[in-house]
Amino acid sequence: MKKKEQIIENLKSWLEKTNISYDKDIGFRCRDKEIKELRDGKTEKEVYVVSFKTESDIEYDKNGEIISLLEGMYCFAYFDSETLELLYVMKKAGYIEVDGSY
Repeated sequence: MKKKEQIIENLKSWLEKTNISYDKDIGFRCRDKEIKELRDGKTEKEVYVVSFKTESDIEYDKNGEIISLLEGMYCFAYFDSETLELLYVMKKAGYIEVDGSY
């Protein structure tokens, strides 16, 4: 299995464990490894970044009309390029830690 495929499989497994659903129509986009400054603002590390979108949540009333719409958000998962371990997930309003906490 290629590194990018392995990273995507690792991310899918992590999303399932943390009960975060992703938009299957958009899927995942794994970029080539690159040197990025990590969120601490001090460390530069060679990482793979995978972009994906969380699934939207739509609720309907008994007449089939939308009563609630929570639009999914774009997220960026950072993986260590050597170990292929998830470092964290960056989203619009903060981060999701590896343990699933916000």
